[in-house]
Amino acid sequence: MPLPDSGPAIILSHPQLGENIGAAARAMKNFGLTDLRLIAPKVEWPNDRAQVLASGAGDILEGAQLYSDAPAALADFQLVLATTARGRDVVREILTPAEAAARLREAAAKGIRTALLFGGERAGLENDEISLCDALITIPTAQMSSLNLGQAVLLLGYEWLKSADATPPTRLRPHLGVPAQRQELIDLFDHLEKELETGGFFFPPAKKGAMVRNIRAMILKSGLTDQQARTIRGMIVALVRNKYRGQM
Repeated sequence: MPLPDSGPAIILSHPQLGENIGAAARAMKNFGLTDLRLIAPKVEWPNDRAQVLASGAGDILEGAQLYSDAPAALADFQLVLATTARGRDVVREILTPAEAAARLREAAAKGIRTALLFGGERAGLENDEISLCDALITIPTAQMSSLNLGQAVLLLGYEWLKSADATPPTRLRPHLGVPAQRQELIDLFDHLEKELETGGFFFPPAKKGAMVRNIRAMILKSGLTDQQARTIRGMIVALVRNKYRGQM
């Protein structure tokens, strides 16, 4: 069985109830997950109700890290999967919980840092948050499409632990490079989108948001390595430099 810290981080975006954070921490403890991150929680933190519901997982709550936004919380990960109950405006790969667990397990065996991103109880994840993720996870349900936050973490944690014996050990060949960390990709997104804005690419302006998310989806689908992400940024710099040089 892999060490607990090889499992995905659990990232809760804008959680509204301390009870749900505590239930999520307890679910993590049940299935060997230890890295809890909170994005701008809507409750006071630390939270007494979270401690009560954690029931033995207080150490996970004490070690929880707080972030102001998704880019900061995701910066050091190389594979990020987001849970969502609804279709979005970007064509994106959708995984079942079992498929997601298998992909996370395979990545962990290669030393790739992974995370599961969960939205808040009321509205789920924002489109811009989803645009930073590699694929989506939809949990099949019979009637109500959404699950309680703690239940969703429990189900994904169970699938993660169950997948331990199903994925053969693999090793990443060094010459292939390692997947780019989320911060490298976020920097690439910012750089490319800035230059596209300057060049008048986003037209009409009302469609800019959807265009940005689709561009990010295309880049994420390619599975860039850290070197490839840096190379593309260098290409952008060269193209912009030559454009201005031609105007002199």
